[in-house]
Amino acid sequence: MVLPLFAYFIRDWRMLLLALTLPGVLCVPLWWFIPESPRWLISQRRFEEAEQIIQKAAKMNNVVAPAVIFDPLELQELNSLKQQKVFILDLFKTRNIATITVMSVMLWMLTSVGYFALSLNVPNLHGDVYLNCFLSGLIEVPAYFTAWLLLRTLPRRYIIAGVLFWGGGVLLLIQVVPEDYSFLSIALVMLGKFGVTSAFSMLYVFTAELYPTLVRNMAVGITSMASRVGSIIAPYFVYLGAYNRLLPYILMGSLTVLIGIITLFFPESFGVALPENLDQMQKVRGFRCGKKPAASVDREENPKVLITAF
Repeated sequence: MVLPLFAYFIRDWRMLLLALTLPGVLCVPLWWFIPESPRWLISQRRFEEAEQIIQKAAKMNNVVAPAVIFDPLELQELNSLKQQKVFILDLFKTRNIATITVMSVMLWMLTSVGYFALSLNVPNLHGDVYLNCFLSGLIEVPAYFTAWLLLRTLPRRYIIAGVLFWGGGVLLLIQVVPEDYSFLSIALVMLGKFGVTSAFSMLYVFTAELYPTLVRNMAVGITSMASRVGSIIAPYFVYLGAYNRLLPYILMGSLTVLIGIITLFFPESFGVALPENLDQMQKVRGFRCGKKPAASVDREENPKVLITAF
């Protein structure tokens, strides 16, 4: 929203670059105010720092924290345990974990393609380019707010799939809009970006909840890198508009709907305790690993047999 406002009044690119850099510089001091993750601090045996952050969080939320947050005996046991080392290949350790990782990479990359392609295609829309760019930024405000509300109350995979279906569906509708109704096409583009933006913002929470503490940063980093690949590919979708103005929307809409379907196969993380290690990661929807039925044996305890159960 700020970009077209600055660009409208400041036409010299050097001054515009300076104006856009200033807000980023002002955010640097926030580094010293953002707390570290207590779970990560515990995994690094930094218990005192973790306790201070939890005490501060309790005070800010008007919650009375217990006098003893960490049991000294449990801390002694944790200190005696050897720190487990993890590597990037651990994200592909088993068939189930590898499937979740590959699906997450696809989800981030294709969602990023839709988000950046819609953003970069704004100058090709009918009407004033500054107004269209402003609307493209403005639509993200309710998108983030909606994502926040949905994440608080509804299952992750259903809401992410839902907003992806919404975004992809309205983009596919653009091809049936007559050329004379350019305002309707712009409205559908903005609604499509609303859905894709909501999904993109939810991915950070969803991916972090799927993986245990030891590999959580690594998993989010790998998938975020995949989204950068999607942003590199996105301009080529925009260039397809030179051959057919509807082609970018057809491709973006189809891929967005496709990735929405794939999202339904992810395990659900809403209301589920975060995994502490790789063995506690949930199974991919659509198949279940387990032993053949026995009277008192859980099917998911033995990964030798693959049973279809969607």
